[in-house]
Amino acid sequence: MINLFISLLVIIELLVVNRFVPVKMTAYSARACETDSTPNITASNKRVKEGYVALSRDLERDFNLRFGDKINVHGIGTFEFQDRMHKRKRRQIDIFMKSTKRALQFGVKKGFIVFKKTERS
Repeated sequence: MINLFISLLVIIELLVVNRFVPVKMTAYSARACETDSTPNITASNKRVKEGYVALSRDLERDFNLRFGDKINVHGIGTFEFQDRMHKRKRRQIDIFMKSTKRALQFGVKKGFIVFKKTERS
């Protein structure tokens, strides 16, 4: 009974303190067919590397995000916003992976990015 109570408190704290934003999640690698004519350079003019994420422009705009901001992807990890997706994409993140094979294996998933409610809510 005590464990159930503690679990409920943790869930309540997560929902009260954090804002979960549903997103479509994909992964990409540094290939021109997946990006543009400069697949090794991000929109922020940095060389691509693991740990970087591309965001759809609506997420960038709606949450006032800037290149270099940390993005917490629930259950996966924290990534640095350094790249931007095509303007047709909506509510989507694209995680950079060095390996094309790993990016393809990641596939398409549904998930959440998490913001503290005091941040950019």
